Amino acid sequence: MMIELWKRRVRQHQKKMMKYLKYIFNDHFVIVCLFLVGAMGYAYSNYLKTITSYDVKGQLIGIIIFTGVLSIGKLATLIQAADAVFMLPKEEAMEEYFEQAKWRSLWLPSFAIIVTVGALMPLLVAMSGFAFSDMFYFVPMLIILKETDLGSQVLNLKLKESKEWIKIRFLLFGIYFIVSTLALFISPIMGLVGAVAVAVSYRVVLSRKSNAQTYQWEKMLKDESNRMKRIYQFINLFTDIPALKGSVKRRAYLDIFLKKIQKNKSNVFYYLYARAFLRGTEYSGLYIRLVGIAMLLSGLGSSFILSIFFTAIFLYLTGFQLLPLYFHFDNLSSAVLYPIKQNDKLQSLKKLLSLLMMFEGLLITAASAIHLSFIEVLVLLIGSVVFNLGFCQFYLPIRINKMMKLQQ
Repeated sequence: MMIELWKRRVRQHQKKMMKYLKYIFNDHFVIVCLFLVGAMGYAYSNYLKTITSYDVKGQLIGIIIFTGVLSIGKLATLIQAADAVFMLPKEEAMEEYFEQAKWRSLWLPSFAIIVTVGALMPLLVAMSGFAFSDMFYFVPMLIILKETDLGSQVLNLKLKESKEWIKIRFLLFGIYFIVSTLALFISPIMGLVGAVAVAVSYRVVLSRKSNAQTYQWEKMLKDESNRMKRIYQFINLFTDIPALKGSVKRRAYLDIFLKKIQKNKSNVFYYLYARAFLRGTEYSGLYIRLVGIAMLLSGLGSSFILSIFFTAIFLYLTGFQLLPLYFHFDNLSSAVLYPIKQNDKLQSLKKLLSLLMMFEGLLITAASAIHLSFIEVLVLLIGSVVFNLGFCQFYLPIRINKMMKLQQ
């Protein structure tokens, strides 16, 4: 019964997610991401060519990445609010349900592990003397550890105290660090054996601890709600999600920027958009993350061509991901009643995006100045300004019109 319930919910969830995938994997976004991956791969390849001797840094980087990749992937329970009432008498049978949830939740982390290890192996081979065949020890080792990690997340569904869960997480990540160290400094086979030993030992401890406790339904509902909210926040960058409830923060310390906007008829939506950006966590948070990643990649690079590429890519991604701001106040009745031309609304968004992208271009150029000459910095700065103007004046109106047609 529980397995059938799980399968039915998986089908419903997949159907819902497939509805949104067409909005994510379309237009220029996928092409831009492919170019970004290609550029990073090119830079990585050039870096590998500079390695000529053994360096312990390769193993240290491997330990950090192996431990870090195990944090990817949360337990997807697909629990619903009504379960707290109707599934309570079937609590013992829910073990079957959560076992299915654990194994399905392992798919995405396993894919991430394979890709991460595959990308890291050239560095380990060049810097630390490993063979590419060692990947067949590293991948199973990490998947086994991730299965143990998901098992601990199932246990967390029964824990009453958050302090106890924090202790378990610290202990597990300490163990993951030790197993990764064994694999990279002793032998890949030792790492695999260590992972198996951890999995078997933890399963014994888990069964004892789990049998003595009952499920915390409110906690389960909250965790699943937060997991789905993170998914919807990502999808909301491409299309509106009715199920997503936005949150705002006062951020009074940013009012200084709003005070500089003149209070007149033509700036009504400019003020609203600026306020939504500063107070809406999905917009400002996205902007900060993209700027941070762009500065990091540009600062670590050593090629003028790559700096130009990263500047163009991240300016595009920033502008593209902030386009939904245009529709942010469409459901606000007072905004619809304003005696303002539709073109003023578009001009307001152009003004805000132009300002944000200009500031981003300056930061990326400043980060790139570490390894570029004065002339190259000047060319990069002028290029970012030209790209900014082209995006806001030509691409933005076309894209907004297309988005409006899709919503009709």
